[in-house]
Amino acid sequence: MKFSKPLIHICLSVAASCAAFSASAQTAIYSLDSTAVSAFGAGSYGKVTLTQSFSDVLVSVSLRNDLNFVDTGSHSAFSFNLGGVSSASDITNITFANGLGSVFGVSSGTTNAPFSKFTYEINCVSNCVSGGSGGGYVDPLSFKVHNVTLSSFNQLSTGHGTAAYFAMDVINGHGNTGTIGAISAGVLAPVPEPETYAMLLAGLGLIGSITHRRKQKTLTA
Repeated sequence: MKFSKPLIHICLSVAASCAAFSASAQTAIYSLDSTAVSAFGAGSYGKVTLTQSFSDVLVSVSLRNDLNFVDTGSHSAFSFNLGGVSSASDITNITFANGLGSVFGVSSGTTNAPFSKFTYEINCVSNCVSGGSGGGYVDPLSFKVHNVTLSSFNQLSTGHGTAAYFAMDVINGHGNTGTIGAISAGVLAPVPEPETYAMLLAGLGLIGSITHRRKQKTLTA
């Protein structure tokens, strides 16, 4: 069976759409696997999930059940490395599951001991509820970084201390505070398949419908 040029164009359009979706939905996961705080026990302590959303990256940080974020002032609530960003204004939509009315902002250049120097940090800037130390801020932490790719995050902190991709100050259920970090490279996760197949099937269904109508016209001609 020969397809007409319009049908070929539809097929190519569907394939291109699926390819674009696959590229935009790529995900990298970093395990929070390092700490110097013995009271936290063995890891993993949570994970950082990066999802490419076209020209932006969506960041989601989830912690182990007994841990919450804390902002004591001696460490950063969350610190990370990032290349290709011209200013902190490219980092937006910062939210915790329970922000407790606090307002969070981004600043550049920080050391989050025992980890070394990071390019950016997120901390509370106003209405900080006792630095979050009264139980802390509940995960997940989420924010968006504009005009970057997953590879922009794939760089270790530099200088004195342990090199890490991410680090954050946390508190456990017993009131122990300290820093945890991700010192292992991120792992690329499979592209979400159901949405891709849904797009492909929708396109194929359209092709089948057009082909069927053409056959019907040929039979009745």
